[in-house]
Amino acid sequence: MFISLFLASYLVLKIPVESASVGNEAEVESILQRMENSVLAFRDQIENIYTSRCDAETLIACTKRNYNDCSSIYPNQQCMDASEFVDPLCGDGKTCNALWDKTQTAVRIPANLAGGSLDNPTDPQVIQSICYSRLAEPYMIENFKEGHQMYFGSSTGTFRIIPARQSETCGDYDPRYRPWFVAASSGPKDVVLVIDVSGSMLGHGIGLAKEAAITVVGTLSVADRFAVVTFSDEAFQTGGEGGMIRATNENKKQMIDNIRNLQASGGTNFYDAFAKTFDIIDETIKDELTTGCNVAVLFMTDGMLTIGPGQDEVILLVNQRISNLSTNFNQTTTIFTYSLGQDADSYVPKRLACETNGIWTSVDDFTDDLITAMSSYYTLYASGLGQGGNEDWVAWVEPYQFHTGGKMGTSASAPVYDRSVKPPLFLGVATVDMLMDDYEQALGAKASSSTVLDRFVLLSTARCPKIELSQCELEALRYIGGGENSICGVCNDTEYFAIVPKECPNQSDLPSDVWNNTEMQGRSFAERACCEIDTAVPSNACSATHLSTERSSGTNQFVLRTFFGISTVGVLIFL
Repeated sequence: MFISLFLASYLVLKIPVESASVGNEAEVESILQRMENSVLAFRDQIENIYTSRCDAETLIACTKRNYNDCSSIYPNQQCMDASEFVDPLCGDGKTCNALWDKTQTAVRIPANLAGGSLDNPTDPQVIQSICYSRLAEPYMIENFKEGHQMYFGSSTGTFRIIPARQSETCGDYDPRYRPWFVAASSGPKDVVLVIDVSGSMLGHGIGLAKEAAITVVGTLSVADRFAVVTFSDEAFQTGGEGGMIRATNENKKQMIDNIRNLQASGGTNFYDAFAKTFDIIDETIKDELTTGCNVAVLFMTDGMLTIGPGQDEVILLVNQRISNLSTNFNQTTTIFTYSLGQDADSYVPKRLACETNGIWTSVDDFTDDLITAMSSYYTLYASGLGQGGNEDWVAWVEPYQFHTGGKMGTSASAPVYDRSVKPPLFLGVATVDMLMDDYEQALGAKASSSTVLDRFVLLSTARCPKIELSQCELEALRYIGGGENSICGVCNDTEYFAIVPKECPNQSDLPSDVWNNTEMQGRSFAERACCEIDTAVPSNACSATHLSTERSSGTNQFVLRTFFGISTVGVLIFL
């Protein structure tokens, strides 16, 4: 059992317990194991219903059967009782609060995916994910009676959650940006972002590089270690020399500030960039600060190598250092290269990836879905997590203060797969939330204590997923992520096409209108959500902070809260 392994490791390490007795460890284990069992059962439910995704009945019955988080009235909505939680945007809970529906799920999609009439999706994969996840609604409704918020974030960017509730802002929530999503899909990892800041990146190039790097940093969790290297004539570690640092929210916020201040100038020295990168990895391992798990190097450039040793020497260096890490430290390192912008020279970055068993991706200048463009690293790890003894992988996030109600909680997440193909196709992440009350009582320590934080750090890093993919499976991932331009030619198309998932044949059955109603479309949060106690409709008598329902551009946005004196990413409607 994973939880038993965690507790055994915890006791061996002798992390101090403030006031808990050893006898309470069994109760702590029981609480955590129940959470893991719950999220794994939810995962199984999603995997089972996915097999019906192409059924005509599933698609036809999806028409006007889903509730939108910003435009729909929910069928059994009620004004929340203050004993459950208070939404300060609507009132103090005595006379006014917010509407919710505990018998219904709500769906969120990012603005860039809602291009149809009445903010309907038009992409077939997005529509399918809404339709097949709707089949999980009875399960989610039944299990929400236990009081745990449940949600499924798909790899296409859709998000289904119970209880149904109006979102404060519309169109800016993409589950794929969230640490709980990436933690569950990739496991603990060491990540080095390598950013080209040479003169050729001036203008839009450096802006795209900053946005891409910030996107990746924002998805990291406390289970991860990371560093940022910038290079032009020479390479430097951003934020000071040394090894990788833990991806706490405070460290992420500081690094994001550093990235925003980057400037472009000078030549382009790939060799020095990779030499610095591997020196940082070596130093982190020798100082015993590594996660001890997979290493991802994300190399971002416009592709124009101008100074230093040539591409042959760079590739030789990278392969030698990867081999050294494997031989000396049993570390698996993967190179992910990104050519930024439509005018980027893709030859050298793609060759780097292909000749080091990595993945190359082209990132368009004005992409409105940057997380998809940058997702190759967690997509590869997610494919490995679905097999090889990793089948019951569960990820935890550090305790945080829920956005409304002020209580402390945490989340357990599990990756979801189509296991009928090999490697299993990553579909998304299932998650169950829990309040920390019972855990605090059993442990005898507050959720805000260092004891609890230390425990969840250990819980998040207690097991390293082993990634084992064949050359053809890797080639299939390249094809899925970037089409034929991204493949390396190591397998013929009949070999990797057999691995690529097939589209549903009955595309004509896809609904063009998935929303049950859009009666709240265009209204402010107050007009949609704020209600008088013991009522079931919005009320003009309840004041609220002015919030816009204008659709965002779909770029990554972070809502920062305070926890442990650390800035934390606001994750969900409660969070």
